[in-house]
Amino acid sequence: MSLSRDIYTQLEAVVGAENISDKEYILAGNRNRTPEYPFEYHTADAIIMPGSTEQVRDIIHICNQNDICFVTTVSGASADAYPNRGGTLLIDLKRMNQIIEINTEDGYAVIEPGVRHVQLYPELRRQGFSYAIAAVGPGGSVLSNFTSTAGENHNMYGASRANRYILGMEYVTPEGEILRTGSLQTDSGWFCPDGPGPSIRGLLRGFYGNHGQMGVITKTAIAIIPCRGPRDFTLEGHTPNHKVYQPSDSAQVYLFNCPDLDAACEAILRMGEVEIAASVTKFFYLTLAVMMTDSANAFHELWPRIRKELPIPLVVYLAPQSAQELAYEEKLLFEIAEETGLKRAASDLENWFRSHMDFFMVVGMLQRVLRLGGGWMPIKLGADSVTHMFEVGKSVPEFIYKYTENGTIFDAPDNFQIAPMEYGHFAYIELLFMYDRTNPEVGKGVAEFRQASRDTDIAHHFHAETPGCLNAVTQQLGPLYMNYHLWLRKLREAFDPKNLANPILKE
Repeated sequence: MSLSRDIYTQLEAVVGAENISDKEYILAGNRNRTPEYPFEYHTADAIIMPGSTEQVRDIIHICNQNDICFVTTVSGASADAYPNRGGTLLIDLKRMNQIIEINTEDGYAVIEPGVRHVQLYPELRRQGFSYAIAAVGPGGSVLSNFTSTAGENHNMYGASRANRYILGMEYVTPEGEILRTGSLQTDSGWFCPDGPGPSIRGLLRGFYGNHGQMGVITKTAIAIIPCRGPRDFTLEGHTPNHKVYQPSDSAQVYLFNCPDLDAACEAILRMGEVEIAASVTKFFYLTLAVMMTDSANAFHELWPRIRKELPIPLVVYLAPQSAQELAYEEKLLFEIAEETGLKRAASDLENWFRSHMDFFMVVGMLQRVLRLGGGWMPIKLGADSVTHMFEVGKSVPEFIYKYTENGTIFDAPDNFQIAPMEYGHFAYIELLFMYDRTNPEVGKGVAEFRQASRDTDIAHHFHAETPGCLNAVTQQLGPLYMNYHLWLRKLREAFDPKNLANPILKE
């Protein structure tokens, strides 16, 4: 299916001829997800790049008039950011890439969808500020991570998730109406998401994000916070062989191995009770080995050692405001480590973090996970209490060994991270697995593995995978979340009666 010349001409009049295309080679380059996901996608009928909220509104009006589905994308880093059926227009928001305002007095930044972390973070860092920067790499869309998709980051322990920091938003509904939320609606500024104007933050974002199914967010304000630890850092070399250092008298990283998951859980809760550290994470051991090496050969040399010495790694980042505070936090940390049986990792492994402090800023080495055959995928991605997430972690052996033993996925059955938030008041779990995408049987095996994980969660009534947009997964998980899927369907029908905005669930 392709757009008629009349519809194409209408869309072209909105954005200009240079910002719309239905040429086959252009569409092909915007069809497939990066190779780690073994899903098939349809080719969009056309791709269009608006430059303003008003242009987005006009595009959506044309789509509604002609029953054309539309999907919005920026960086393409989401499996849902591509058409899954014919008759779909791909709306690429990368032209809308302005940092509109940085207000350090009131603590917010106003951005458009095309602003990347590599743009915003350096601007804020120079002024002594930071934000809940998602661990997706420098090319991720800040607005998307805050408003529409997951927003986990390596500093959630001493702060929180991106969705906690959304302020005023400018938004185009699936029917083409422009809404402004919170204080923005009454011309009171961007500072408040919930009043005195309308608050629809829960509808647009919730916990996981709806992946554009409720319309298009074209501007948002996010809360910014003072930098934890030192403001300055030293950079050596160039990517991928760069090193980033912070002054050791006001920032330190400690790497421990935990004797078991119960000890890791207890250590995290104890640290939260005394509110030390900026970041604490029970980290992935396979991913750690991949990040620490610069080739597949180097990985396979290091991996047996990591598997033996760090099967349950715990990364602790201290970022106090003074040397005295650092000494205080270290004292408490080492007491907790001793009482819970944590053991310091070898100095060369610990020092890797100290020379790659960008891990706690803008993560620049995530592309390395593609090295082992090119296939990787995160699953679960849910959040609940710290203890609940560790119960989920303990259940992984119930379903994973079948798939490691038959070669569907890389043999790293404990490669999940548990990242606590807000000093351990709740936590997030992510099970990341890798596979060889050149294996023609892998697609079926990966799908079975993901379903086995979900079936285990449902059987145990675990809140381990959070439903987001309306799709087949949400239909399965909805009963665990107070029939979330039924309420979301009603909201979708009210906001998008024609089912045009990223209609992921096929009716």
